[in-house]
Amino acid sequence: MSLSHYEKRSLLRFLLIYLISIYTFIFILAGMFYSIEKKNLYENHSLKMNTIASSISHKIITAHMMEDEKLVHCLHQGFIEQCFDIEKGFEIALFGVGQKPLHVTFDDAPDFTKKFYLKDNSFFYVDDSVQHHLGVQYIVIKEKHISHLLSAILYEIILYLLLSLAFATLLGYVLAKLFLKPIKAEIETLDTFIKDSTHELNTPITAILMSISTLKDVDEKKRKRIELSAKRIATLYGNLSYMLLHDKQNEEKTDVDVKKLIVERLEYFADLMTSKQIDLSLKLEEKSLHVNDESLIKLIDNLLSNAIKYNRFEGIIEVTLDFEKLSVKDNGIGINNSKLGDITKRYKRANSDKGGFGIGLDIVNTICKSNGFKLEIISMETQGSTFSIYF
Repeated sequence: MSLSHYEKRSLLRFLLIYLISIYTFIFILAGMFYSIEKKNLYENHSLKMNTIASSISHKIITAHMMEDEKLVHCLHQGFIEQCFDIEKGFEIALFGVGQKPLHVTFDDAPDFTKKFYLKDNSFFYVDDSVQHHLGVQYIVIKEKHISHLLSAILYEIILYLLLSLAFATLLGYVLAKLFLKPIKAEIETLDTFIKDSTHELNTPITAILMSISTLKDVDEKKRKRIELSAKRIATLYGNLSYMLLHDKQNEEKTDVDVKKLIVERLEYFADLMTSKQIDLSLKLEEKSLHVNDESLIKLIDNLLSNAIKYNRFEGIIEVTLDFEKLSVKDNGIGINNSKLGDITKRYKRANSDKGGFGIGLDIVNTICKSNGFKLEIISMETQGSTFSIYF
């Protein structure tokens, strides 16, 4: 079964919070792993180059102590790496007193203040353990083309990062669905209950409304009270039915005379307005819309019902219809500014003292979105509210 609008929104919110948290954690781990791997790379190569430098220093000291001319002769021929049997990828430079170049195979100027450092895509290691034997004060070792080693670490981390993000996303979606499953089951049970209840209410409500006009020898006030109560129940039944079935049915659209429909609905609510002695002001122009007539009835009914319910005794309702919009204005209790942002959400009410289920404006907002209308609410507490539907 497909998810409802509210279930999708809950799922999206959970995923956003979960994914932002887990993504941040994964990126932090990836950064830490890269730093650790980079540090290990530096330490391993520093240790390796230290071993090479120690080997070279030992051979120089031994040659000097044993007065072996073979090493000196080899160095003068310029094949320094071959003289010390250094593996490919390393270059050697020997410097004397005052950092004077003695035997150098690369052009880089070493930094004698550092023991080990990275410069221009190469590692450099400076060793001074030879102690002036054969006139050598410093041994400098260069290892070229280091960037590919760092790139290999980076590529590996990126691969694991992408796999981790994909797994975390999939896991988050599965967890969200699991968390929503029992809630969804409860909502479906509740929806079924409401649907069955409203279905059972339909017949008695219709019977009551039809029977009221035939009542005789009944006090007029009592009859009106019964009729108003029945109409309130009928309006609530209509809203509940629409809320439950709107997402599950295809609405047929026809050309609807909006002015005529407003007049009809005002007649339906006439007794409710009379009970609160509300004055009605009408400014209706001819207007036709290609909409579902039942949806438009629900929209108008909820605007009028709210204007009556939240109006003051002997209040005023102004209904305006022109080519651009439909407006319903009252001078009732109004809505606090802090609640205007949530007033169209399902089960949200601006005032709990007046009863209701908080579904009327949600239905109005849903109908507006379905038909491409724009809902505008202007309200001031204790001053009244204006609800405008822009076509």
